[in-house]
Amino acid sequence: MSRPQRLLSLSPNVSMILFALGADDRVVGRTHYCLPSIRSYLEVWGLSADAVAPRLRHWEALPEVGGWPQADREQTMALRPDMVLASGTGTLDAYEAGMFGLGPDAFHNFDIRTLADLDRQILAIGEIVGEPETARDIVARLAAQRDAVLAGRIAPARRPTVLFEYCVCIKYDPDPKRRFANPARFVMAGGHLAPELIRLSGGEPLFASPGDTVAWTEFKAIRDAQPDMVLAFDCNGCPNAMTHPVPARPGWSDLTAVSDGAVYRPTKNIANPNLCYPEALAELVALVTAWDQAHRPA
Repeated sequence: MSRPQRLLSLSPNVSMILFALGADDRVVGRTHYCLPSIRSYLEVWGLSADAVAPRLRHWEALPEVGGWPQADREQTMALRPDMVLASGTGTLDAYEAGMFGLGPDAFHNFDIRTLADLDRQILAIGEIVGEPETARDIVARLAAQRDAVLAGRIAPARRPTVLFEYCVCIKYDPDPKRRFANPARFVMAGGHLAPELIRLSGGEPLFASPGDTVAWTEFKAIRDAQPDMVLAFDCNGCPNAMTHPVPARPGWSDLTAVSDGAVYRPTKNIANPNLCYPEALAELVALVTAWDQAHRPA
């Protein structure tokens, strides 16, 4: 099979993997969020930005075709890609191959919901760019990083039930300021990698299981479940997440997690399926350990 020479990345997750594989010279376009994702990879993996400065300059100079999950059709087609790589849940209209004038074999959308899915994505992209051994090395290093985090974990006296709140917004808008939030009625419980990482950390995820995407959850169901821990994540700097602190929400004071002070604001997105997830797992392990120490029987 001939290797694609003009790759277009429509996902920060994909761009991070392409960078790790050293496939920079084949990439002709990216999204607005790809460059920060690559820089996060360098920081988390302890790689020197100076050592890869020419490669970073290549990515900085690449044209942007929008911000995930939207992509501009005209800009995309103008770059004449011979393959488009995306990462999104299910079938997203903006990612249909026909919209970009491509055949089905020239368009790959990776629906990543578990750690095994992520490993398969890395290996698949490694095959596409002709770097299968490098891809296998990345998968092995991820597993080693994950195992190192878990080796230092102290199993809790009992598994706390965990609500991972990914978003309080029930209306999506590209402009975060125009999103509508009503956490007294609904919140979004995070899926993708979150349920699996919560279980690895020693907790038990609520409302979403490994393999799920997200779950719109009524507050009544949350109150009935009485989670031991609430992880309130700020989704992409959304101002709504900051203006609706959990203890101040109508009805949320009824939760034991609130009265116990077991509401945490993780800084890492444990749902995000990318090469930096071991760092998010480490933060999650620390939060579960803190909860356990505060609630372990004397």
